[in-house]
Amino acid sequence: MEEKKEKDILKEQDTPINEPKGNQPESVDDDNVATAEDLEAFIRDHREKDRGKLKEDKEDRMDVFGEYAAPENSIDPYLEPDPTLPWVKYEENLFLSRGCKRCPESYIPVSESEVRSCSKVTSCNWMRGIRQPGGSQFDCVEVRFKNNRKDFFRLPDGLEVTEGDVVAVEGMPGHDIGIVSLTGEVCRIQMKKRHVDPAGENVRKLFRRAKSSDIERWAESLKNEHGALLKTRQIAADLNLEMKVNDVEYQGDNAKAIFYYTADDRVDFRTLIKVLAEEFHVRIEMKQIGVRQEAGKVGGLGTCGRELCCSTWLTNFKSVTTSAAKVQQILPNPQKLAGQCGKLKCCLNFECEVYADALKKFPPANTPIRFQKGLALYKKTDVFRGIMWYCYEGECELHALKAESVKKIIEMNRNQEYPEKMEDYQVELMSTAALAQETTSADFERELRRMADDMSDSVSERDVKQEERKEERRDRKGGDRRGGDRRQQRAREEQRARDEQRREETRMRNTTNNRHSGARNNPRRSSDKEKRGNQ
Repeated sequence: MEEKKEKDILKEQDTPINEPKGNQPESVDDDNVATAEDLEAFIRDHREKDRGKLKEDKEDRMDVFGEYAAPENSIDPYLEPDPTLPWVKYEENLFLSRGCKRCPESYIPVSESEVRSCSKVTSCNWMRGIRQPGGSQFDCVEVRFKNNRKDFFRLPDGLEVTEGDVVAVEGMPGHDIGIVSLTGEVCRIQMKKRHVDPAGENVRKLFRRAKSSDIERWAESLKNEHGALLKTRQIAADLNLEMKVNDVEYQGDNAKAIFYYTADDRVDFRTLIKVLAEEFHVRIEMKQIGVRQEAGKVGGLGTCGRELCCSTWLTNFKSVTTSAAKVQQILPNPQKLAGQCGKLKCCLNFECEVYADALKKFPPANTPIRFQKGLALYKKTDVFRGIMWYCYEGECELHALKAESVKKIIEMNRNQEYPEKMEDYQVELMSTAALAQETTSADFERELRRMADDMSDSVSERDVKQEERKEERRDRKGGDRRGGDRRQQRAREEQRARDEQRREETRMRNTTNNRHSGARNNPRRSSDKEKRGNQ
């Protein structure tokens, strides 16, 4: 009996307080049951605690300046990948600087599209596929190496190569691996342009097409370039050398390394060569290049948003002066005129001759012109519009004058003649948006006229065809065939006369509209016409 009582007590203690009364034993007290008010109070307290936690978290995320700081578990889209999106792992390609997207295979040429998409300063063989008169091929070819370095080599007897072939050439010392970029007569023209004698003894030899062992050794040597560049920069900084190491190029047989650097003054790098030889165990060659050559070798994007011209197609560096900017009416702002290399942009020379030819039609700049109202000073020029801006002395309002008007006024001033005021010669300029809108509306009206003319022509042709059908029906019914032919011919002549009259009216209407539009656009012309009419 006592064991049963203990079991009943344990069951009463294990009964939940939220269990409905019907499921509870009769011995459980009503005080253990949660009422509706207790539940509301519990929910209210829980919500207040959640609000307090959110407020504390927000205060923690605010920095000392009151700005919002992202929580620690958030994802930075610029530094960390989104785990919900597929992520492509970047793999460095060592052969992009050599003109191919992957490691080339032995005796298989690199495709032309692959070479053109990867190479800097590519060569275009515009005589490809054209047979030479003598039938003998030019015995020298152009071979490209890393970035924009190219050189010419002589072919051995009996060996023919094509563009894109991976070849082994003579090095200093050993051999190097490169890709053929130019063959044939265009290569002869390139050698003449670079002042290289094809029959000279300084032209090195091309040995053979690269074997698989040559390519494997070449690929192994390319892996050392990036590490050697970083290590060399550290060594140069430790030796306190005022130089910047830009690029490192290993030879194909891993026997020599070329270090390209830029420096403002002469650098004594004898100690550096000894340290580099002990560090990398190769023959060291130092080559100094200019800042323009550095930009062409490294590459980059210009202010125009395109790749640098010196790294894509420009091979001849011409001197650029500030006079080119002055000819093109560009303000001498060094920050806008300088390129990636810190020198004046090469593109300043591209349109300089066009501007110089256009400026020959203008009067001398900085020439003041005198009116009865006062002296007018020159401010600026719009070359291709043929407009010069002047303002009265002591005023800021600009007036646009045509170059021909300025010439005429200067000639009048030489003859001691002074026009009344500058506003009489002012040109009403139209904004680009208004000009485009006017052009669009004129084109629209012209198209409507053309459609109307086509419609009237089609209607007249349809009427003529209907008349012809009617005449044919009358003739079939037994009418006078000759009379039908006369009526048909008369109807055609009348229709031609009506069409000609309609075209003449349309032509006269267009001419009148053009004259009115010209008078509206040029108030000076309309005023001249009124004066002539009054006279």
